[in-house]
This record gives sequence, structure tokens and C-alpha cells, in this order.
Amino acid sequence: MRPLRPHAAPGSRREGVQGLRCGMSRQPPADHRLTDRRGPALPPLQHRDRRRHRREAGRDDLRRLHGKFHPHRQDRQGRDRLPGLREDSENQAEARDPRAQVPGLRVGVQRHLLRLMGPPTRSDYHIPRPLPPVRAEALCVVVVLTAASLSGCAGNDTGDDAPAGTGDDALADTQEVEPIEIFPGQDIQYIVDNSPAASTFLLKSGIHRMQELWPRAGDTFEGENGTILSGARVLPEFSRSNDLWYSANQTQEGLRHGDQVDPEKGWVCPDEYPRCDRPEDLYFNDEPLLHVGSIEEVASGSWFFDYDNDTIWFADDPQGHSIETSVTYFAFVDSANDVTIRNLVIEKFASWVQLAAVGSSGNVSGWLVEGNEIRLNHGVGVIVGSDSIVRRNHIHHNGQIGVATGAPEGYRVTNVLFEANEISYNNYAHVSCGFECGGAKFTVTDGLVVRGNYVHHNMGPGLWTDIDNTGVIYEDNWIWWNEREGIVHEISHDVIIRNNDLRYNGVGHDIWMWGSQILIHVSDGAQVYGNTLYVHEDTGHGIGIMNYNREEYPDFGDFYGRDNSIHHNDITYLGLYGASGIVDDGEVGSDYYQDSDGDGFADWGCLAESANNLFDYNAYHHDGIAEKFEFCGASYLTWEEFQAEGQE
Repeated sequence: MRPLRPHAAPGSRREGVQGLRCGMSRQPPADHRLTDRRGPALPPLQHRDRRRHRREAGRDDLRRLHGKFHPHRQDRQGRDRLPGLREDSENQAEARDPRAQVPGLRVGVQRHLLRLMGPPTRSDYHIPRPLPPVRAEALCVVVVLTAASLSGCAGNDTGDDAPAGTGDDALADTQEVEPIEIFPGQDIQYIVDNSPAASTFLLKSGIHRMQELWPRAGDTFEGENGTILSGARVLPEFSRSNDLWYSANQTQEGLRHGDQVDPEKGWVCPDEYPRCDRPEDLYFNDEPLLHVGSIEEVASGSWFFDYDNDTIWFADDPQGHSIETSVTYFAFVDSANDVTIRNLVIEKFASWVQLAAVGSSGNVSGWLVEGNEIRLNHGVGVIVGSDSIVRRNHIHHNGQIGVATGAPEGYRVTNVLFEANEISYNNYAHVSCGFECGGAKFTVTDGLVVRGNYVHHNMGPGLWTDIDNTGVIYEDNWIWWNEREGIVHEISHDVIIRNNDLRYNGVGHDIWMWGSQILIHVSDGAQVYGNTLYVHEDTGHGIGIMNYNREEYPDFGDFYGRDNSIHHNDITYLGLYGASGIVDDGEVGSDYYQDSDGDGFADWGCLAESANNLFDYNAYHHDGIAEKFEFCGASYLTWEEFQAEGQE
């Protein structure tokens, strides 16, 4: 075994700090980096016994976790409610707060952060908003910024793009321009079109309904506290037929994803959710009901849109409740560069799958989306293009994905910052994760920075870069309780994943290395260090490198699982199982094997002459079974066996 070096990456904040494990106070024994948290290891199980034990052990915890993601739990009146959208109480807030699940977190620091952030912009919308543990150096991201300090904290990569001017001079410049006030009920687009270029519009408090805005270059849209942009229509009248209620004369019908791409592809929606790509939603007291495929399937908590007869059907008694249906596609269309959107609640737009309520397809640059609450939109919450900033937003309960990047075909998205956002409970429509789902999805980016975000309880991966991303940085994020992987870097290139806190992601997804807290998925040039990981006691994995042949995107060249370095991370397994390591499906003669030069070695992966994938100087803490490693077809390796393969 190599002699241990200090458990910190050279040049990192933790270098030279003894006993600090990515924010945890526990220090592994100096003579061994795989420690047993409970005592001697249990007797080894045969592989078949392990599989049976996985199925039988921890079912209660798994059911509880799945309950968090099931969109149709019932309230005290028997009506279904969406997780996270319910009447709050001190007990409920405490039960939902992840700080209550892990002892030793610095609650005082979190309270200080809460005071800095201030109250929610809409006080009558009772959504528990648990805050993640906060590193002291991350506190600066929530300081109120002036026009002279858009670069945020020291070291912000967007500093060069901040407006010129300093101190009182810059503040005075911003105060000279009086905003144009717009009241609920007024035609916002008419006022925009008849105002000077690059104007600032102040949307007054109240609900501005069913208005699709096409900004011009340099326009700013700000809201007073309590300002809501809604894409939904209130349904005031209902009739009853047998056990169902209905509302007639509903003529809205947005495009499905298949209408835009390929109607033969059925993998956008799982079989049990056949209308996930229908952009219309029905909201019962601000909660989206499940859109079922036929009128015969309608029950409490679900609805059916009979598009042929322009009729909405549902089962729950509407008397005394607010019933709305989404009609307008987008809140802000990507019609111009250099647009600012600030301090608005943006909700209930019928955005299509892969398109966003804010930014539609993202084919513009220079947007600043800051301090908004973006929720209950059917497709994506926010999509931005190059040179954009998405900061300090609460982006939750959107139908497919919380945030994404977009660009015209053939172009790249460059220099985008996502910072200090809360991204949670997205994909209520159950769009297939084999297509796109979860908290965030970034494509063809160069220079993407994802920093200081709290990403939790998304149905799918937490943060996901997919298809030819390069120069990516994921740092100082808290990524907890996402249904699939925490961070995925897929068929992409150089990435730095550092100083993140990942916990309890991927529960129920432990086949191969799926369900890892961090997964390098057929990608090269990854540096993964300084991260703290907790693997749930039921299922999930630590850090994985996955290799197999990916040829479906020839325009971007070849993708390889090689030249990845996983070092100086702290991984704790809370249960019997879970692993870290390298897996490869590239057996000779299979569809996943590629030897383009015919030298007898695979071009990448475990069968390559030199894949150059290395785990080293990581600390592992296990809970009874020491076989925590995978390597190129060999499963359940011990620490010594993993070292014998040249790792650690």
C-alpha cells in the first residue's frame, strides 16, 4: 500500500487541513482508507445471496423514499397531493428538512443564510424550503448584488461581464431611469412594443394571466413582491355527468414532442404515463393532476382532456376549490439577447417537452435570470444560451426538467453560470429518463459553471451534462435525494467535479453503476476531487466510471471512457451494499467493442492498452461489508483486490 498523503487535493481549500473530510469531522485511521463504521465485517455473502438480500432488506426505507416522489399521495380529505406542495406546519417543515436527517450540520450558519435571503416572495404559498448545509465561503453568493457587482463572489468567472462603473456612480446610473409600471390586466406586450428600446418594466403585484412576452434586446422585467406571471386560465363553471365533473369549450391544444421530431418514437413517455408530453395541465388548488390516457381511467387525483370534443374531465369535486388549466405556451420567448428577468413568480405555462417557460428554446445570449420562483410549468423551467447567468432562483415542480441550456443547431453554448439556485421536485409529468428528465440537463456547452446550488428530490438525475460538453465545472453544490444519479457527465469531455456534497441519490437504481452519486458516463478528462458522498443504506453507489461504445452522435466525433482521475474524495456507505469503481460492456465481439486501428486492443475502456482511469487517495467508510469496489467485470472486490488492479 502506498504511504498516505494528506487527504486534500493540491491547491484545494482543504490542503493542509488535518482531520477535515469535506465538511465532516471524522478522520479515517491513518493506516487504512477503507474503514468499518460498525466493527468487524460481516461474513461474505455469495453473489446470489447478496441479490436476495438487496431485494428483501430495507424495503420500508425504499417505500418511504418512493413516497416522496409519488405524485398522488392523499391528504387528510382523501384528495391526492403533490410532494412539497402542501399546507406547511412546524412539524412538517422539520420532517422534510434534510438537516434533521444528518446530525452535526451547522444549523446556525443555515439560519444566517436564511436571514440573508429573506422571506419568500409569495408568503401565502406554503412550500417547505429546506436549506442545505452551508460552507462559510459560500455565504457570499446570497449577498444582495448591485449593478456594479454582478460578478458575485470573489473568483466568479463572470466578473469580466459585469457592467462598468463602481460604487455610488453605478448605483446612481441605475436610479436615473424610471421603470415603466405595468398593472395586472394590462397588455404587457403592447406596452413593451411601444416603449423605448432596452427599457425596464416593473410588473406590479398581482396575477398577470396568459401573456406571452417577446422581449427586445436589453429589456429588463422586474416584479414587485407578489407579482405572478401565470399561463393558466381559471375554470369558473363545471357540469357533472355520473361520477365525473367536466368543463366544456376548452379549445387549447399545444404541440406534443412527437409533433416536432419523430412520432414513431414512443420513448418520450413511459407506458404508464402516456400523456406526459401533452403540454396542458389541470391544477387543483395549485397542484397538477395526473393526465391519464382515457376517460375510463379518471379517478381522484387525475384528469383527461378529450381534445376531439374540447372537454376536460376530472373526478374531484371542484366546489370551493381553485381549478385552473394551462393555456399559454411561454412566459418569455427567446426573441432577443441581453434580457434580464428578476423577482417574478412564473407558473403554469403549457411549455412543451424540451422547451421552457423562461427562454423557450434558449437560442439567444446574455440573459440574466435572477431571484425568481419558477414552478408548475409543463416542460422545462428555464433554458438559456451563451453568456447567461441563472442565479438565486427557486425552480421547482416543473413537468420535465428544472433548468437546461439551448443553442441553434450547429452552435455551442459558451460561458453559462448557474449559481445559488434551489432546483427541486421536477419531472412531475414523468417524462422518461431515457429521454430527458430531472433537475438539470446541459448539452453542447463550453465553459459551463454550476456552483453553489441546492438540487434535491428531482425525479431523475440531479445535474446532467450530456453530449459533447467540455470545460465544465461543478463545484460547491448540495445534491441530495434525487431519484437517479447525483451528477452525470455523459459522452462529454473535460470536467472538474469538486467540493460537492452528494447524499442519498440513486436509491433503487443500483444495477451496474447506475445510481451513482457521481457517474462519469463514457467521457474523458474528468477530475473528481474533494467531494463528500453518502450512499443510502438501501441502494445506490459512490463514484463510477462507465464504458461502452457510443456511436449515435457521429457529428461530435468519438467518445471514450478514459483519462479520468478520481481522487481525494470521502465516501460513506450507510448500508451493506453499494460500490465505486470502473465498469465496461466492451467485450470482444460485442456491439460495445471498438478497435478502429486493429491493434488487438480496444480504443477505450478496460480492454484498451492504456485507459488511464485512476482512483487514488480516496477515503471509504463502510457499514459491515468491505467488498465495495467494481473493476472491469469483477464485482464485489475488496480493498486489497482493487489495489491489485492498480487502483488506490
